[in-house]
Amino acid sequence: MIPGIDKLSEPSENVAVPQHSNSSSIISALWALLIGATMAAVACGGITTADTQKPLQVVTTTSLLADLTQNVAGASTVVTAVIPPGADVHSFQTTPNHSIAISNAGLIVSNGGGLDDFLYPMIENAQEDGAVHIVASQGLAGASTRQDPHFWQNPANAVHYVRRIQEGLSAADPANAESYRDRADSYVQRLLDLDQEISQILSEVPPSRRHLVTYHDAFAHFGARYGWRTSSLVANDAGGVTPNAITHLQERVRQEGIAAVFTEPQFRSKVIELAARDTGVEVGTIYSDVLGGGSAADTYLDMMRLNARNLVELLR
Repeated sequence: MIPGIDKLSEPSENVAVPQHSNSSSIISALWALLIGATMAAVACGGITTADTQKPLQVVTTTSLLADLTQNVAGASTVVTAVIPPGADVHSFQTTPNHSIAISNAGLIVSNGGGLDDFLYPMIENAQEDGAVHIVASQGLAGASTRQDPHFWQNPANAVHYVRRIQEGLSAADPANAESYRDRADSYVQRLLDLDQEISQILSEVPPSRRHLVTYHDAFAHFGARYGWRTSSLVANDAGGVTPNAITHLQERVRQEGIAAVFTEPQFRSKVIELAARDTGVEVGTIYSDVLGGGSAADTYLDMMRLNARNLVELLR
């Protein structure tokens, strides 16, 4: 029985309802009015159905955050990164299209810790009322200081990111909170398994050779997690290389008998290659962000495994 319609045809105990020959035509007319009104309401947005709901749109500052978010959000959610795979976050320039994308997003995910703070004015200006903005590193020790902001190089910190992303998705789309929780739980287990796998891979490197030398200071959290020393030519903001830094690094390489130094593809430069050549060591590749596009560092999980294997290949 449809409230407000079907009751019109119900006889009352105290009122005699005359039996007219055209009663069926009246009911048919009322049904036609109901159907027409319902269709008009749906067309005007007055009634929301599963078929008319748009999928949640999410904008992240980096491609790595986009990868983590997609794993929690699911395939139906549109996730876009402001800084594309392979780009240098330290020299990236935004365009008006980025502001448009943020204005259409129900959730914005940033890293924090100084890595992407330069994007915050754009986010604040473009973000729509009601949209949610979460900082993935918020709550991690040191996240509020200007130290190494590449927290995800420790898978335990990546777990923290995933839980923060889960919270953001649930706040932006409460109706699907349970699905977000289930996918986050599943992905967290994969991260924990990854952590054990990396430890196993790195065990092939003798303790005396567990010194990661890179161009860019982005691996302090990796070193802290797996018991490696880390050194670099430039600070985590990828500032210019100084002659003193090169000399100091070459001295450490010679003194400690380091077999290889590593650089990220976006920072590949003749500086570190010349420094390596002068000291007779190899130059390997290491990644601080995902590359996407079906590359060997396509996802966070792939990137972390690849880094571990590259270290073992040149340092064991």
